[in-house]
Amino acid sequence: MSPLIRMIAAWTALATVLLVTLAWAEANGFVSQSVTNLWAKAIVLIDGPPGFRATDAFYPPVPYVLALIIQGATGGTSVPIPSLLSAGLGAFLVLIWFFNLRDKGNLGTLAAILVTALLTLNPFFLRAVSDGPETVLLLIGSWIYARGLVNLRLSGNAPDMMKVAVGLLIVSLSHSYGLLICAGAMPCIIVAARPSMLVASSWGYLFSMFFPVLTAVASLLFISAIFNSSLIPLIVGRDMDAVGGNHGVVLAGITPVAFVAVFRTVKSPRHFMPLLAAMGTVFGAYVLNSFYHIESDPFIAIAPMLSVIAVAMRFWPPVTMRTANMIALPALSLLLCLISFRENKGNETARWYTAMTRQNSGAVSPTREIAGFLVAKDNIMVDVERNPEIVTALGTVANLLLAGSPAYDTALQGGRITADYIVTQNGDDDSVTSDRVLRGFPLLKSDKLNNYGQVFEDDNWRVYQKFGQ
Repeated sequence: MSPLIRMIAAWTALATVLLVTLAWAEANGFVSQSVTNLWAKAIVLIDGPPGFRATDAFYPPVPYVLALIIQGATGGTSVPIPSLLSAGLGAFLVLIWFFNLRDKGNLGTLAAILVTALLTLNPFFLRAVSDGPETVLLLIGSWIYARGLVNLRLSGNAPDMMKVAVGLLIVSLSHSYGLLICAGAMPCIIVAARPSMLVASSWGYLFSMFFPVLTAVASLLFISAIFNSSLIPLIVGRDMDAVGGNHGVVLAGITPVAFVAVFRTVKSPRHFMPLLAAMGTVFGAYVLNSFYHIESDPFIAIAPMLSVIAVAMRFWPPVTMRTANMIALPALSLLLCLISFRENKGNETARWYTAMTRQNSGAVSPTREIAGFLVAKDNIMVDVERNPEIVTALGTVANLLLAGSPAYDTALQGGRITADYIVTQNGDDDSVTSDRVLRGFPLLKSDKLNNYGQVFEDDNWRVYQKFGQ
């Protein structure tokens, strides 16, 4: 069997295992909001009306493009498209870790398998995979960035400088939180630089690192302005999930191990300084996120630290008990992370942990309830951008009236409503301003719209049926 075939077989097996973990979480009632949003947008853009008009900017672009390609090529699958992407990218990252530890880290095959398996079983990695391709790409970009920093300090070559730039470009175009990682990298890149490069041209050094990111973000802002979409509010207008009392619950799981992994190289400044810069970048982004709330789940915000640990262990010096210590460290991280996840309360990660450990009550989710109610009905008017769960639960937009269809646009512009059913959010007053259908027909909130009466209600949605002409 050729090496390529073995690699493809290993990737397929790993992706299948990761898909099983995602299926387990979904069977126990958990699908992340980012997966739902991405899958719904892919379905709407491929299968929806040609004139569909989105009010939100489609950012970040890389996961959206990948999801659109797969949705268009397959025509849709029973498995969420983002989950397929997430499992495939996660398997790719695991293989990168393995080959890097075995071939560059001077580990034996069995030891490299054990270390990689412990990193893969880490709750932060599994949680990142469950959060969708955006977060997995965030880990991949962080790994490339950290590797590039170390190699740049060792050699100072242009290809290594490009690795740093590419890593930052990947995180900035794959996840909105990646912009904060780029911001956190600005002071840390100085720490990682070779003194000779700073002496030659400090501004040139920084410009070469951040030029791809600056041009990419500037291009997105330009396109957003041309098409009058709301890129900036989409990125920063999110609420921070609860952290279970304090940030110590989040940080205690992974940062102590990252600290040990990095400071194990303290006697070798050419390794220690760039690794310290990589760790500082992720931690700095986490601190910034506590103020700007770009990533609502703090566990996702600190997850790129796992990539820093993988890079740091690869550069450990050849000392006594090196292999045993390299196995023990991710094992300790696994234990600490399990404790951290168990003590965490009140955010999406807590719901993921509950699903993975089967601690949920087993009740039917509200999404399945409304999907069961709507599945045999037609001509349903809904704002899919504010209610993406409706699209993913039904798996199609064939029976929905969407923005861009004449019946939908005419109704919201003051014309006659022809929809047989109207689906709206059932929440506080903020839902009136966010849901386009509720904004167009505020009387629905009090069930006073002529010819329509409420026929379904749960904690998340209301459904109104047309009774008159």
